[in-house]
Amino acid sequence: MTDENLRLFLQRFREFNAEIEARKKRGQNDFNPLLCVQKLDDEENMHSGFLYALLNPNGEHYQDDLFLKLFVKSIGLQEWFGNTNNAEVHKEKKRIDMYITNGTKHIIVENKINAGDQNEQIARYIEAIAKVDSSDRGESSVEYENIAVVYLAPHIKNPTQQSLGKWKIQGDFLVDSENHQVRFRAISYENEIIDWLDSALNEAGGISNLRMAIECYTDVVKRLTGKKENTMDLQAFFSKDGNKQFLDIALELVARKDEVTRAHFSAIAREIKGKYKEYRTEVWSYGTGISVLHNKFVEIRNFCFYIAAEIANKEEVWFEIYLSGYNPQQTTKLIPKLGEVLGVSNDNFDDSMLEDGWLALKEFEEIDLKDFTQKSFMEFFESVKDKVYQFNQKIADDLAKPDSKLSKLVPPTEITEIFLPQYDNVKSGF
Repeated sequence: MTDENLRLFLQRFREFNAEIEARKKRGQNDFNPLLCVQKLDDEENMHSGFLYALLNPNGEHYQDDLFLKLFVKSIGLQEWFGNTNNAEVHKEKKRIDMYITNGTKHIIVENKINAGDQNEQIARYIEAIAKVDSSDRGESSVEYENIAVVYLAPHIKNPTQQSLGKWKIQGDFLVDSENHQVRFRAISYENEIIDWLDSALNEAGGISNLRMAIECYTDVVKRLTGKKENTMDLQAFFSKDGNKQFLDIALELVARKDEVTRAHFSAIAREIKGKYKEYRTEVWSYGTGISVLHNKFVEIRNFCFYIAAEIANKEEVWFEIYLSGYNPQQTTKLIPKLGEVLGVSNDNFDDSMLEDGWLALKEFEEIDLKDFTQKSFMEFFESVKDKVYQFNQKIADDLAKPDSKLSKLVPPTEITEIFLPQYDNVKSGF
């Protein structure tokens, strides 16, 4: 990984992020309401549920058998199945995912997203239909030739022999040892279902809510099958012409994350040293943060305010101004005295930080780690440095007085080191 390759990678990635932000402002996004309420691979509720809602002639789409007719056609069973005018669609009837019948012909739809085949599952479903008429009102037999099994999966595949039991796949049929035949179709979400949804969308006409539902589910299916072209994720970035070369660099950066983070803070330290020679910086051990202090206050370094940036967790960076060296057990006594010395009210201190045992000023920024840049911290530093200088000067002036308000609340040096939580992982040097 050369410096030039890294520079080019970062430049291209910045341009990619800028393009994404521009698209968002134009209203382009990956929002799908269906995925807000169901998981992408939820076989029963998301997929069987939506297919049933659209296929059911008595469904609330009020389009009668329109979508069922298109479905039967898309799987090549229209001529065999015949009229769909009086057809019925059932979900989980006889434990079958989807059961379609017009009283004469019977279609068993077995929907497989992630679940594996059960022992003789297909065989049991065939027998359940063959032995009892679909109306369940009698014991009239259904001829095997009037049954079709449709095996649906994200990508085309056949059921296992374990599931088929005595039946064998022979072309478009399942055949048993007695030469009984059941029609068979192995179909996929990525082909037949997408084609069916496209035809359903064309027939939906100007019914806006119906069109939206079909479009949303089509998007779900494309995501499920990997057909969704997401132009707003990392895969899209590395798939663009000329960017594939950067994948190795990105993987190396991930592997050397701690080193890269430490280098990030070191770059900040170099910039401050170059622009503000009167300040000293300290990059914490393990590259988890950086503290900045004016040289004038080195003598009170164990009890003064530091300007800092720290990686708070895997996703956030905090810009903060914290007081070092105080005893957390003395906080309730310290705050009024400190406020008096600084000439400010208690509102100037961050209550949320106090809850965690920290005494910090209100000036605080919480940003996503991915948005953390050298420039963003420098802007924070430059916006607060004068105020911090003034506060530290007031602390120094008070501690120099015989009747200091703060001196009794400052722990001895040997105790002070215990109460420097920020410095547990800091290199010595201040």
